Amino acid sequence: MIMELSFEEFYSFTSKLTKESQEIILADMSSGVSHESKTDGTIVTQTDLAVERLIRSKIEERYGDHGIVGEEYGDRTSDSRYTWVVDPIDGTMSYFLGVPFFGTLLGLLYEGKPLYGAMRLPMFDQMLAGDGEQCLINDERAAVKDFQSWEDAIVLTTDEERIRQSEYAVSWEKLGHKGCTFRTWGDCYGYSLVCSGKADVMIDIQLKPCDILPIIPIVEGAGATKVDFGKNENQDLAICPPSLEREISELFLVV
Repeated sequence: MIMELSFEEFYSFTSKLTKESQEIILADMSSGVSHESKTDGTIVTQTDLAVERLIRSKIEERYGDHGIVGEEYGDRTSDSRYTWVVDPIDGTMSYFLGVPFFGTLLGLLYEGKPLYGAMRLPMFDQMLAGDGEQCLINDERAAVKDFQSWEDAIVLTTDEERIRQSEYAVSWEKLGHKGCTFRTWGDCYGYSLVCSGKADVMIDIQLKPCDILPIIPIVEGAGATKVDFGKNENQDLAICPPSLEREISELFLVV
């Protein structure tokens, strides 16, 4: 089925737009970042708000009939089959602390399903994009690595304590007994490491749509498999090589 908006057009548009966002993010970081707490206990910076305003304005200017779902502002509904998903800074706490593991996420849904995704990592000047069939990192093809063994594996998550306090605590402990190495190189940066073959598995729970929908076409384009083990799709999940799909599904199945 031929879509009206090609991946090439999406890639060109989001590459330029996230580059503009990167300039704002880095400039604010050098001059000092102000923040406030949201009702859910997370923080938001003035940079989050500025970047989302920029992205929304550019989308509205070029794709005025498309819907928009954003992290910081209300949804813009539309009759179009296309909806943009925007997370201006995924990993705001890292950004606020000056830790480089954060990025800007832009995704395009078609009839509610992830079609294309883009991720810009400002501190690394790195752009990832995917359409479910290919993953590009700074214009070069990227792919997950072949899984060798759990003893050699790097397993990532954003917040290990969150998993330990969840219904998946026992599953997480069992995974630890397999001998793998754990790191909290999380948020969108963790998914980028799986796509580039530097890590084996990324596990996250309690995700919001803006956290994950733009990432799905990227990781699937790199050859990874998404394993949903929560009650709702795209909320509690793992990203891994296809060879681990069954094992992780069984491990995190909560009866």
